Amino acid sequence: MRRLVVASAILATLLVTPFGLAAATPTPSTSSTDSERATAALQYLLAAQGADGSIDGSIGETADFVIGASAVGFDPATLHGCNAGTGALDYLATASDKATTDANKTGKAILAIVAAGDNPASFVGRDLTARLNALYHSGTGAYGDGSTFSQSFAVLAVVASGGTVPAAAMTDLASLQGPDGAWSYGSAAPASGAGDSNSTAIALMALDQAGVHSTDTAALAYLKTQQVADGGFVYSTAWGSTSDPDSDSIVLQALLAAGQDPTAAAWSKTGGDVLTALRAGQGSDGGFIYPGSGESAFTTSQVPAALMRVPYAAAIHFTSGHSLETSVCQTPTPTATATPTATPTATRTATPTPKPTARPTVRPTPTPKPKPTVRRTAAPTTEPTQSPADTATPEPTASPTWAPTPTEAASPSPSAISAVAAETSNSSIGPGAGSSAPSDPTGGIPAPLVYALVGLGGAFIVLCGGWLVLARPAKS
Repeated sequence: MRRLVVASAILATLLVTPFGLAAATPTPSTSSTDSERATAALQYLLAAQGADGSIDGSIGETADFVIGASAVGFDPATLHGCNAGTGALDYLATASDKATTDANKTGKAILAIVAAGDNPASFVGRDLTARLNALYHSGTGAYGDGSTFSQSFAVLAVVASGGTVPAAAMTDLASLQGPDGAWSYGSAAPASGAGDSNSTAIALMALDQAGVHSTDTAALAYLKTQQVADGGFVYSTAWGSTSDPDSDSIVLQALLAAGQDPTAAAWSKTGGDVLTALRAGQGSDGGFIYPGSGESAFTTSQVPAALMRVPYAAAIHFTSGHSLETSVCQTPTPTATATPTATPTATRTATPTPKPTARPTVRPTPTPKPKPTVRRTAAPTTEPTQSPADTATPEPTASPTWAPTPTEAASPSPSAISAVAAETSNSSIGPGAGSSAPSDPTGGIPAPLVYALVGLGGAFIVLCGGWLVLARPAKS
């Protein structure tokens, strides 16, 4: 009898223990934080970084890469790509030498330098602060060509580096606002309906960061008209009704600079808010997808800072020496080159395929702007030392499918790819869009608890069976 009791107890213990451990073990979360999403986006960009240290050979995209890395807490000095080549900051130093007459690019480079904790007035033997001051026209208050992005990034650069923005510069930028509260990419106020969300967001951000809030009411009212059902923003409702990560990022940053809560009811739609729309655009490898075009570094570059709620010219504190994981870097497999064995007898002439009609090609999408870990004082001179020839910046005219960032007019357009919206909005894509939770067959009772109860029940049956055996009269 005693042996049977002991055996039953041991069996019960073996049955119950695994379920008890399961009940005590927390179930890991299937959702990613925005910091994890931003990190995945940065790793995607790291893999895309060129040997010259740039992202797509673009000052704007590379500056956003630097700003985004700093916003997440990574040291921009460690951004050397998968091949440990030239660093992103080194690229900005040399590339800025070719943009001395461009207030837009010079301002953007200064924002990145400040975000990296460096001094733009003494950056690798260069004084970018003096370069920007030389592009200021005291008579008109304009920087460079006076276009919205040139003016905005110049103002943001002065704010970020601790300088004093000339009052005339802020007046000039405010004067570019149209009657419906919008700005356009050009150097004149647009007519009602001719502005766009990106230009409006960057101008609003610059003025708010400089302490000017007189344009907020009209600008915010206009931006609300550009928000669509999924909570995201379109470049312009005149050109489409699908939100995109570029517009979502810059409008999100502008709302933060204006003191708005992007997740509040006032900025939410039936499908969510701008953050839910932005998250839904991330692919499984961390890159972000422009609707109808697929993933690209261009679309991804501004997202990390936006996900971290960091507008341009905001203070940033990164950890020195902290670098991105290089697990995303893969050694390319060499492709064998086939040697032709036969000479074709005839040459076919391909019939050219007509190009599809696209939506707006010029899609100004600026990059993120953080403030330095160390603020530098760089007050721009009110008298320009030189007056470079202004280069007219074309306003968006046509209607292409994909529009380049105003900071880089030469940014490559992503090739058209089949629609991916359904795939990205419903799939569990790691650090991207939210994952749908699996159905719970227990009606909401945690699975570990169910297993524990089943185990206890089994143990009870075993014990009872043992005692019944003992209680039976012995056979004569």
